Amino acid sequence: MPELPEVETIRRDLIKQVLGKEIQSVEVLLDRVYLNPDKLEVKGIIENISRIGKYLSVDVKDCCTLFVHLRMTGKLVYIKIPPTPLYKGGSSDGFTKSENHIRVIFNFKTDDCLLFQDIRTFGLIEVVPYKSQLVSIKNIGIDAISPEFTEEYLNKLCSGKTCPIKMLLLDQTKIAGIGNIYAQEILFYAGVSPLRVVNSLKDFEIGKIWRFTKEILELALKHNGTSISDFRRVDDKKGEFQDFLKVYGKKVCPVCGKELLKIKHGGRSTSYCGDCQI
Repeated sequence: MPELPEVETIRRDLIKQVLGKEIQSVEVLLDRVYLNPDKLEVKGIIENISRIGKYLSVDVKDCCTLFVHLRMTGKLVYIKIPPTPLYKGGSSDGFTKSENHIRVIFNFKTDDCLLFQDIRTFGLIEVVPYKSQLVSIKNIGIDAISPEFTEEYLNKLCSGKTCPIKMLLLDQTKIAGIGNIYAQEILFYAGVSPLRVVNSLKDFEIGKIWRFTKEILELALKHNGTSISDFRRVDDKKGEFQDFLKVYGKKVCPVCGKELLKIKHGGRSTSYCGDCQI
């Protein structure tokens, strides 16, 4: 699932490619991934693109706001030549809507378009009135790369908590944007086991977790996010941060050389070093 660096990379790419463009029409090829309860006609100029945790928020001037949650395999891809109108095979260019898992198409007045592609169809685009908030994310926590996410804030979050530290990092109502990949990497760099109970952490350990949260997310952003399987940028290129991962998807510890422990933790797979992370 795309996490903060991937979604922020997409946001920055979208600003370069589609900010200021005028949506002329929307083609919905799979109704359940496009929720528009007020039946708003989505037309107009894209005037702002922001991010809330793992969500993208797109303001269409004086019309509506689109919230995009990519989830497992969702992608937003900008193309200058719209796909063939054929819904099944037989096109000469080999780029049909159905063959490329296209679920929604935003057609611009300039004859280019933005595709929402999703193989597993867990992603969602939700349409709400202009500059309205999405109810499902009203309780989202402080963004992990925002100035508001301070060491003092993390200290307060940890005070008295009895959950494992990895579960706290993944709690989107407390810290927004961190997912399974980056939680593992942060804790490896900090030398802290993902199983450590939060209230057992010393102040210097909390400080290291906070510092490496900032550093790793910023480094991942510098390298356009992590492409393990499905993540792609708006130009359909891969990110590069997978080349810098230390424990996620790895077998041995890059520091001590011992085999990494692999467990199921909170419904997610977790890799960590039993010697280097205590």
